[in-house]
Amino acid sequence: MNRSDLIQQRLAALRDAMKRHKLDVYFVPTADPHNSEYIAEHWKTREWFSGFRGSAGTLVVSADKAALWTDSRYFLQAEEELSGTGIELMKDGLAETPDIVEWIRTHCSISSANFTVGLDYATCGTGQYCADFSNFATKDVDLAAEIWKDRPALPKRPIVRHPSEWTSKTAGEKIELVRRLQHELIAKKLKAAAPMAAASARKFDESAETYFFYNDISEIAWLLNLRGEDIEFNPVFLSYLLVGERDTHLFAHLEALDEIVRKDLESHNIRLHPYESAADLLRSLDPKKTIIGYAESMNQQAVEIFHQLGLYSVCTSPVTPVPALRAIKDEREIAGFRRAMQLDGVAMVRFRRALDEIIEKGEIGQETELSIEQRLTAFRAEHPDFRGLSFGTIAGYGAHGAIVHYEADEESNATLAPRSFLLLDSGAHYVSGTTDITRTIPLGPLTDEERKAYTLVLKGHIALARARFPERTQGLVLDFAARYAMWQEGMDFGHGTGHGVGCHLCVHEGPQQIRKNTNAASTTPFVAGMTITDEPGIYISGKFGVRLENVLLTCEAMKTDFGRFLEFETLTLCPFDTTPIIVEMLDENERNWLNRYHESVREQLLPLLSDEKDRAWLERATLPL
Repeated sequence: MNRSDLIQQRLAALRDAMKRHKLDVYFVPTADPHNSEYIAEHWKTREWFSGFRGSAGTLVVSADKAALWTDSRYFLQAEEELSGTGIELMKDGLAETPDIVEWIRTHCSISSANFTVGLDYATCGTGQYCADFSNFATKDVDLAAEIWKDRPALPKRPIVRHPSEWTSKTAGEKIELVRRLQHELIAKKLKAAAPMAAASARKFDESAETYFFYNDISEIAWLLNLRGEDIEFNPVFLSYLLVGERDTHLFAHLEALDEIVRKDLESHNIRLHPYESAADLLRSLDPKKTIIGYAESMNQQAVEIFHQLGLYSVCTSPVTPVPALRAIKDEREIAGFRRAMQLDGVAMVRFRRALDEIIEKGEIGQETELSIEQRLTAFRAEHPDFRGLSFGTIAGYGAHGAIVHYEADEESNATLAPRSFLLLDSGAHYVSGTTDITRTIPLGPLTDEERKAYTLVLKGHIALARARFPERTQGLVLDFAARYAMWQEGMDFGHGTGHGVGCHLCVHEGPQQIRKNTNAASTTPFVAGMTITDEPGIYISGKFGVRLENVLLTCEAMKTDFGRFLEFETLTLCPFDTTPIIVEMLDENERNWLNRYHESVREQLLPLLSDEKDRAWLERATLPL
């Protein structure tokens, strides 16, 4: 059976199940119960029903039609993978594309008194539920559980302690800090807070014992100083956490906890429960208790339980206290970042030397995008502290480099050639920290257009790296620095300029971002201790892409009569290619910055390189302009 026939067969089975459950529409998001960026195979139901493998997309199925929404990163891929399936592609973000509610109103008989939308509440965030389905009757049902016979089981991989060497606070200290912040939240704001869509929720009782429900697994991992392997690219584990005034309850796969981890948790008065029992425990709570959930990470299943029991559920703050605490790295975490950057820098230098030898031998035509990915991963994996990739490597040669979130597979895998650019965006987790680095590598002669684009991107990167600014400046303001040079040439890029990075946690970590559009992330004030990436780019469709990325640390620069001022320290340790640079386009300050950066890379990495060929390559790569 070919692929499109298989998808049609699965959709037919889905429609049969919809009839049994008396559903007019079924909604399948790309999500898990924890609002995770990456999801386990068990929850990839949208991919299984549609055949579309992109990381973002929403499938909606009616009795006779089906549509899938995805963004511009995946238009071409979706057109190919949906061909022949009977699923219509909805190009999200285009003016002519209807949203999900409009599509349902157009294609379904919503006037029927029994019109019902089915969805798995556990994989639908409460924000999306309110936006798309608050005006429809809905039913909580996981139809994939009935149809997907060989569905992967929930992952239950080992949960380990994050070494105390790389964090200054114990799990108990972090929980106490969160408790204090929660108490302040109650004292200052809770009385005025509106219940979350909860006419049935009872009035808040100040005297009642209060619990806060944590749903975001990266926040739980940080709070408890634990790491896992349940989700690809993110060192986290499936869990929920209930933090009370005196006790804490962790819901996780207990078989994944060894005796050392169990004793450590119990020493902090953390009670252990099976992962699957979270909903039942919530239902069994004394209704006099106050349970508070945070809107941004809550799924609709938890919200429904709160409302059914009359538990008090509010969105006083859309996010928990954790992101703001986690964003400011302490001394041990910063030391961990420095070590991770050194390990990654060594791997990058060894990889680059090997790649240059392949180019010099005239053998680059024997390499592909996938073989390059494998070579780089192999160098990283040689160190015992390596714990895996922090995201799927982007190795885009030539025109593929212009696809911002390109990911090579067996079908798209391009053979390299001795010309143009290879855009290589990659990162790794080490025990001490997480890395994210992009280098654009010339494989042979370049056009004037390619060299100009490279130099403009470098100018933007340097401008942001050199920035000095008042404390609490927003990323929305800082974004200007990275784009100014290319704006003067009528060029720009569509993605954000920078995101936070976790300490052996998620490579994309909030709340801070640098980007040109206004949202909660771009308006987060910068303070000392925050990490941020610096990754401007230029993408010429059908030709090439350029992106240059380092991880920066926000540091105190000075204090004057005008207040405190901050600046960035570059943590990433890897030379930029200088051969594509049009030197005349750089001013003296830019040249000096690049030379100082390369000097720092050389000084920090040379002592860690034992192979004379690697050392010689680094010496050449960091020569002054």
